[in-house]
Amino acid sequence: MKNRFLIPILVLMLAFLFGCEKDNNSGSIADVKLQVTFDNSAVNKSSVSRTELSSETPDSYYVALKSVKLLGAEGTEDVYLFNNEKLSDSPVFNFTDEATVHSLLQDAGIPEGDYHTIELEVYYLQMNIGISTARNGIERRNFRIYMSDDAQTEQGLHQPGDMTQINEAGQEIGWLLGEGQEPNMDPVTPRTSAYTYNGDGTSWYDFAGKSGENFGPFGGLDFWASVSQPVYSVKAEFDLSAKEGATIILDLNVSGCWKFEDKDNDGAFGFGDLDPDNPTSWHMELPTISVTVE
Repeated sequence: MKNRFLIPILVLMLAFLFGCEKDNNSGSIADVKLQVTFDNSAVNKSSVSRTELSSETPDSYYVALKSVKLLGAEGTEDVYLFNNEKLSDSPVFNFTDEATVHSLLQDAGIPEGDYHTIELEVYYLQMNIGISTARNGIERRNFRIYMSDDAQTEQGLHQPGDMTQINEAGQEIGWLLGEGQEPNMDPVTPRTSAYTYNGDGTSWYDFAGKSGENFGPFGGLDFWASVSQPVYSVKAEFDLSAKEGATIILDLNVSGCWKFEDKDNDGAFGFGDLDPDNPTSWHMELPTISVTVE
């Protein structure tokens, strides 16, 4: 059975701190921290109609970052907080609640200077969501979506947009929604079985005008054409406002970030939503990133 997914991408929106004038942005930075806002009140458990997308806020959220860099104005050199040679060496930051805060500062310190932007290179995002199965009802499962192309950079297995299932031991066990997907929504492996007709490894599915050979079923051409590849990066601005010993706080709001067409109205994405004659829509929305200085 062939499924074609029409998956919209919302452009990543950046919320900035409004403060003092930009021409006085010099100061020292004591730390750069990362946190996640879940805001479960925004969860929409089921769709009102078959054409609207439902949303779910994940129980947990992981971010794997290849690098974090502070960009300086003229006269201030850019500074890496860390920069791993390989995507596969990316440190993973785990968030299960809003009280969890991770420091991104892994080196000795940040030279004083005029910094205005932070740049993140993202390897993958991961979340825990409900999946509706034919045999076991709704199960909580961990899914990872790859933003960067490790197949191109280091002979890895993942193309940008791939969505894979992760077991409780943190091991990747297969791709979501491949040819021959069982009613229990078991993951499919290898990748060529997931994204080719009948798992033949040759005839690739087309996802929004992109061959499954080079992309997973995530997003549209406009999104991928607008970002750097093979390593995905995003920038966010901030204003030090001449604060001494400032701490920069990056907040990822993941409220309702899992979007899906709930065709059977059971409140979770699963086997009852797959329809080859009426293609099913689903995607993981990119988090809104806000930046504050304390």
